[in-house]
Amino acid sequence: MKNITEENLDFKTFEREIFEMMCRTACELMRIYLELRDLSILATRDTKEYREVSKRETTVKTVMGEVRFSRRYYKKASGGHEFLLDKAMKINCGCGLISENLAEQIVVECTDKSFRKAAGDINSFTGQGLSAMGVWGVFQKYGEVVGQQTARLKELADGGSTGHLGNVSSRVIFEEFDDVWISKQREKRLKPGEKAQAPRKKIGKRPMHVGTAYTGWSQSKDGRYKTENKIAYASYGEASEFTSMFWALLSNCFDMDGVDREIMNGDGEGWIRAAAELIDAILQLDPYHRSEAVIKAVSGKGDKKTLFDAIGEKDVPKVLDTICDLLMKAQDEPAFKRLTKLYEYFYNNRDILLTWQERGIKLPAPPEGITYRELGTQESSNCDIITQRMKHRKGSWSTEGANHMAQILCFRNTVGLDAILGTLPEPPPCEALVEPLSAAKAPLHDGKGYGADWLYAQMPFEQAFKTNGREAIKGLMRMRPPSGLHFI
Repeated sequence: MKNITEENLDFKTFEREIFEMMCRTACELMRIYLELRDLSILATRDTKEYREVSKRETTVKTVMGEVRFSRRYYKKASGGHEFLLDKAMKINCGCGLISENLAEQIVVECTDKSFRKAAGDINSFTGQGLSAMGVWGVFQKYGEVVGQQTARLKELADGGSTGHLGNVSSRVIFEEFDDVWISKQREKRLKPGEKAQAPRKKIGKRPMHVGTAYTGWSQSKDGRYKTENKIAYASYGEASEFTSMFWALLSNCFDMDGVDREIMNGDGEGWIRAAAELIDAILQLDPYHRSEAVIKAVSGKGDKKTLFDAIGEKDVPKVLDTICDLLMKAQDEPAFKRLTKLYEYFYNNRDILLTWQERGIKLPAPPEGITYRELGTQESSNCDIITQRMKHRKGSWSTEGANHMAQILCFRNTVGLDAILGTLPEPPPCEALVEPLSAAKAPLHDGKGYGADWLYAQMPFEQAFKTNGREAIKGLMRMRPPSGLHFI
């Protein structure tokens, strides 16, 4: 063991050497315990099922440092091989041979700072020596696990399963959607010796869909308001895929059967309108985007006040007439174009220009301690979850890397990563519905089966998620060809 030198020793150096010494001691204690645990498993295992084959060494990275130990490799009578110690201790958390505590710490650091800075900080307060690429690899693996869990939630929702439904009850849910423009990474780098056909440039920015849902606001003792039961989700891709995944996450958190009204806030984009129509939600134009459009298009303070006063009077025709009057008074072509764009924006969204309060819509009474206020948290706080890490630092992202970072940021700042990484319920087992065929139920085709390809061909959606109803239909089709089914 390394001794602590006393020559020219200050407290900072002394503290660091004590920390490193304790980390080495902790790693040695972990090695001893793991090998003793493996020996205990050897003595208590099912000898008929597991036969010892050999001992193999491995290394697990922990917050104290690398722990190298040996454990036994078993052959299973039922087929396959397994490390019983790894299974008992749950050593592999899905991010490789790295402890779950260290993986979570890496993820937390990477969501707050760059991968290079995160690696340096982790090395300074742990017994590790991770590189920036090593930290990046762990984060991407963690993001894959999160993506698999969210995909499983959508699979359960699409299959009609109700075992995953949330227990948060609310008669009203507020939803806000928006796009955040993120810089996309450069094209794939050239291989060694390959020549570029054309100058390679940045592809530009690409919109990332961001959605937030909550049940209302609560007021703290200092007078500040915060949203309750908030969940957020963000991803690239088609809007329909994003909204279906978002609603699957809502079903995981909220009891949607008890929801009477859904208030949706957006900037008037077509995909947000389509989402509101699909679930029959009350759609309103985001007050932030409404005010931003007026400020950008109208230059004079008096004209701005006139237009805002018309909006405050809740008179949409008057708002449009006011813009027309400003168009008549436009002094130059740029001002005329800005006002024309504003008129088109307000006219196309005239049915949702006013908020739900301004339209006088009555909502069910909120629970005790909850109030209903004006929507607009998407721009003020929720989009900041994404922009502060992914946009304002002049970075660029690949599609996969951006999805991993955005989803981890959303879950970490709302429901927590544990809520998403928890074990999801499996579908109930389906009883066999196919009975042995008797002579009376023999196939309608004789011979070697050349004309009965339906008996051997793969059924539609064979590899898809199967509910009880789908299993029943599949069994029915296997017993008899479609031409032999009688419906009357």
